[in-house]
Amino acid sequence: MRKRTPFLAALFGCLLANIAAADETIVASLAVEPNTCYRLQFDAEVDGESATWLLDTIDEQGDVPHAGSHHDAWQQISPEQSHYVHVFRTVPNATTVKLAVRGEGKLPQVSDVQLQAVTVDSLFVNGDFNEGPGNYSGWSETLNTHFFEVDGKTALKIEHNGYALTDRIPVVGGADYRFDAGSAMPNYVLAYDSDMHLLTPAPYNRHRELKTPEQAAYLRLLYQTSFDHIPAYRTKTITGVGLRPVDADAVADEADLPLYPGEVVLDSQADPRELRAAHELCHWIREITGKRLVLLAQPSQRDNTKFLLGAKWAQEYQNDIDYLAGSDGYAIRRNGNRIHVFGSHPRGTLFGVHALLEKNTDIIWPRPHPDFVAVYSHVPEIEFSQTDLISRPAFKVRQISFPGGDRNPVISHVWIGRNGGNSPMKLGKGFQYLNWLSGATIGAGGGYIWSFMGLKLEDETLYPLVNGNRLRNMWRQPCYTHRDVPKVMADAAREMLESVPGRKLEFLISRVGDNWEVCSCPDCMQPIPLADGSELAPKATSSIKDPLFFSTRNYMMLNRMAEELVKDYPDLELHTHAYIFAAEPPKVKLHPAIVPHFAAYPTKNERYPILEQPSEPGAVWGRRMRQWSEEQDVRFGFFGYYYAAGFNALADTAGPDYKALAEMGGIHAHCEGFAVDSTDTSSWDVDGCEKWAIAKLQWDPTLDPAALRDEYITRTYREASEPMRQFYQIINDSWHDSSNPTTVNCHTPAAELFQKFIVDPGVEKRARAALLDAQELATDSKTQKLVARVLEMFDHYAAGLNRLPVPLVPESTEQWSQYDSPHWYKAHEISGFKQIANAEPLAEDTPAQYPTTVAMMRDKDHLYFKIDAFTNDDPATVASQPSNAFPQGDRVEIVLRSGTDTYYFAVGEDRGTYLLKNWNTAEGAWNNKVRTQHDRGDGRWSVLLAVPRKDIGADRDSIDIDGKFSRVVHPQSDKREESTYDGRGIFTEHKLLRSPLQFE
Repeated sequence: MRKRTPFLAALFGCLLANIAAADETIVASLAVEPNTCYRLQFDAEVDGESATWLLDTIDEQGDVPHAGSHHDAWQQISPEQSHYVHVFRTVPNATTVKLAVRGEGKLPQVSDVQLQAVTVDSLFVNGDFNEGPGNYSGWSETLNTHFFEVDGKTALKIEHNGYALTDRIPVVGGADYRFDAGSAMPNYVLAYDSDMHLLTPAPYNRHRELKTPEQAAYLRLLYQTSFDHIPAYRTKTITGVGLRPVDADAVADEADLPLYPGEVVLDSQADPRELRAAHELCHWIREITGKRLVLLAQPSQRDNTKFLLGAKWAQEYQNDIDYLAGSDGYAIRRNGNRIHVFGSHPRGTLFGVHALLEKNTDIIWPRPHPDFVAVYSHVPEIEFSQTDLISRPAFKVRQISFPGGDRNPVISHVWIGRNGGNSPMKLGKGFQYLNWLSGATIGAGGGYIWSFMGLKLEDETLYPLVNGNRLRNMWRQPCYTHRDVPKVMADAAREMLESVPGRKLEFLISRVGDNWEVCSCPDCMQPIPLADGSELAPKATSSIKDPLFFSTRNYMMLNRMAEELVKDYPDLELHTHAYIFAAEPPKVKLHPAIVPHFAAYPTKNERYPILEQPSEPGAVWGRRMRQWSEEQDVRFGFFGYYYAAGFNALADTAGPDYKALAEMGGIHAHCEGFAVDSTDTSSWDVDGCEKWAIAKLQWDPTLDPAALRDEYITRTYREASEPMRQFYQIINDSWHDSSNPTTVNCHTPAAELFQKFIVDPGVEKRARAALLDAQELATDSKTQKLVARVLEMFDHYAAGLNRLPVPLVPESTEQWSQYDSPHWYKAHEISGFKQIANAEPLAEDTPAQYPTTVAMMRDKDHLYFKIDAFTNDDPATVASQPSNAFPQGDRVEIVLRSGTDTYYFAVGEDRGTYLLKNWNTAEGAWNNKVRTQHDRGDGRWSVLLAVPRKDIGADRDSIDIDGKFSRVVHPQSDKREESTYDGRGIFTEHKLLRSPLQFE
C-alpha cells in the first residue's frame, strides 16, 4: 500500500493551524500512569490579557484521546490570580500529559509546574470542592452555577435552569456502590459503556445504594433544578458527593474488541451535542461491526478513515456551511479518507451522524422502547459509499409530542433526535439537559393565563367576563381589550427569554387556553374597526357561534404583545395556536413575529389530507388553511392530529399536509399524541411504521409515505418483511377505500378502527394470516418480538370487540340434545361470570360464587346452547315436565339482539322456560320453534337449547347478532346473586357492551 503519512501530516498541520487562531505554547510534558488521579499545580503571570491553560493526554499510540483533552471554560489565567490547580484522572493507556497555554498577544509566564499522583477521598475528583472556589476540577460541564460558602466550606450552587455534571468515574458493571452519608443526591446517575455511550437513563431514586448496569464502565452524576414555582426547587445546592464500591476488590471485565480501521475526530471544545454525535457514531459502528472506533481530539498521523465531526474541521466546505446557516441541517462530504459530518448548528452534526449511518448501513431506530432502540445487520466492514450529500430540513421546528404522563421523556426525545426531530423542551421544571443533548430546542411558554398571567393578579378585570362573572381559570382566555394584558404577558415572556443564561431560548409559545369561553365585557364586545374602513361586529358572546370575531380579538391582543417584545428582541418568533375558534383566520394582519400553528380540530377527517376533505365539515379546514396562507404574511405552522389509536395509514395524510405547509412557507410541523413506548404493548406495536414515517416527513415532506413505510418494514422486520408488507398493505387498502364512509379523528377508538377497517371489510383472517406467516419467517430475536407484539395487539383488538365465535358443527343437527355428545367439545364455551352489585356495592370483577358455563355451536339452520349452572345448594323441586313459564328459582337468561329485534330467553332449574321478542308479553306475540332439553348432574343443572336462526332473523347472508348471558340465584332472598359474562347488566343497550356472535 502506498504510504501517505507525510501528506496527511502536512494536511492536518494546515487544518490545525487554521483552526487555532490564538497563540499557543506547550509549557510542560509530564509522564503519567493510566487511570490515575493527579494534582497539577503551577504559577502563572499574565499582563493584562487573559489566557487559558490546556491539558492534553497522549496515549500509547501517540494519539490525543478526546476524553483526556481538558480545554474547559473554567481554565482561565487572569491577572488577579497567580497560582493554579487542576485535579484530573487520566484515561486508559495514558502515558503523557502536556500542559499548554493559549491566548491573544503575549502569553503568560508559567513556572513551578508540579504534578503529583493523589488518592481521592472517594471516586469523584473534587467531589467535596476542597480545591476551593472557582476550581471546577471534576465538574467540567456546568451551566449557571457558582461557588459559595456553606458552614465554612465551599459548595456549588446551581441557579435557575442551571445544571452541573461530574466528570466520568470508572466503575465495575453489575457492582454495588454506596453514596457517602450527607452526599447531595443527583437527579440522574448516568451510566456509560466503555466508549461513553449513554445507557438507558432514568431519574435517580435518591437511595444511597445503587447497582451499576452490567454494561457500565463509567458513571456521571447530573444535578439540575426543578419546579420553577417552588423556591426550594428553583435552585440546588451541592455541598459535596462521595461514592464508594461496596466490594473494593471488584474488577471490571475488559472486552478485548478489535479496532475499527479509522478514528472519529472532534474538537476538544465542541458543543456537548456534537460530543454526543461522536459517541453515537462510535457506538453504532461498534454494534454493527464488532470493532471499536477511537475518539480523538486531534487527527492522528495514521493513514486511515477519519470521521471529522463539526464545522471546525470543515472550513474547506464554507459554501455548505453558508447554505445550512439558520437551520440545523447537515452536510456529509468526503475527501479521500476524510469523511466530514457537520452543520452550521451543533444539532446538524448530530443529525448528520445518524443520516450517515442510515445511508450506509441498514440500521433503523424504529421506536423509543429500550428493547427495540435499533435494528441492524452485523457486518465486519462498512463501505461508507454514500458520503456526498447535504440536507436542510423543510421546517425549522419539527415537533412530536408525547403525553404529559410520559414516565421517561428522555427516551422519547432520544428517538425523536435520532430521526431528525428537534421537539422543544418545555422549561418550568429545570433545564432538561438530556433532552437538549438529543437535539431538543430550548422552549418555554404555554397558555395565556396558565403560563403568562397566573391566577393571582390583583386586578380581576385582567381575567375574562363570562356570564356576568370574572373567571380566574387557567384554561380560559384573558380579557382581550384590557390595556395591561399584553404588557403583563410580555413581561412574563421577557423572563422566559432570559431564563437560561448563556443559552438562547429558541421556542416561545403563548397560546389560547384549551377552552371556547371568552371575555364578553363591554369593551371586548365592541365592533372592531378594520383596515378597509369597515367594522367587524360581534354576532354572539360565544366563540363557538362567532369564531371570526373572537379570533380577530385574540390576534389583536397577540399583536400588542409582539409589539412590546420586539423592542428588545427584534428577531423574536412568538408561536401560538390557531386552535378551536382561533383557527378561523382573523380580519387583521398579524405581527410578523407571530407564528400561528394551524390546528384542524376536531372535524377534519384524518383519512384525507386537509386540502382534500370529502365532507362539508372537513372542507372548512382546507378553506381556512388556504386563507392563512393567502391573507397573512407570517410564517406559520401546522398542528397535526395523526394519532388514531388503532391500525391506520396516517402517514399518507401527514405527507400531503406537510408538503402543502412547506409550499405555503410554513416553518413548524407538529404532531401531537404519540403514545409512551414502555414495556407494555401500545400503539407503537400497531402503527410504529406510521410514526416513524411522520418523523421523517417532518424533515422532508417531499418523501413518499408509501416508500417510507416500505423502508421501515424492510429494515425493521428483515426476513419477515414480505408478509409484514402484505399485512400493512391490507390495512392501507382498507383505509383508502373511498366507499367506506368512516370518519376518523384523534378520538376514534381503536376498537372502532378495527371494526370498520378490518372486520367489516372482511380482511381480518387474511391480515392475521400474514402476521402468522411473518412469525414463522422471523429469525432475528428483535424481529420475532416485534412481530409477536403486532400479533398480540391485533388479537387484543379482536378480543376487545367481545365477539363470541359460534363454530359450524354439522353433527350438531343430530347431536345437540345429547348432553354427553363429544361434538359439544367443538363448541365455543364461555365462563368466568362476574357478580353484579345489588343492594351492597361490590369490587369490580368479583367472581360469581355460583359458576356458570355456556357453550354454543350451530348448523346451517340453528343455534345451539348448552348451559351448565353449578351449585352446592340442595336440588330444587322441579316439575315432571318442562313448562312455558318464567322460572321461579335459579335461572339463566340470554338476550340476543338480531338486527333491530331483541329476543329474551330465561331457563330455570325448575324446568321453566320463558321466551320474549321485543319484550312483548302478549300471548302468541312470538311464534317460534325453540326447543329445550333439561338435564341434571352432580352439583349442576343443565339446559340444552335449540334456536332456529329463522326465528331470530339470523338466516340472512349478513349476520348482525350479539348475545348477553346472565345467572340469577336465590332471586327472592337476601342471598340473591346476579352474575353476567362481562360483569355488566344484560339489559344495557350501549353498543360497546355487546358481545357479537361470530359465525365461523
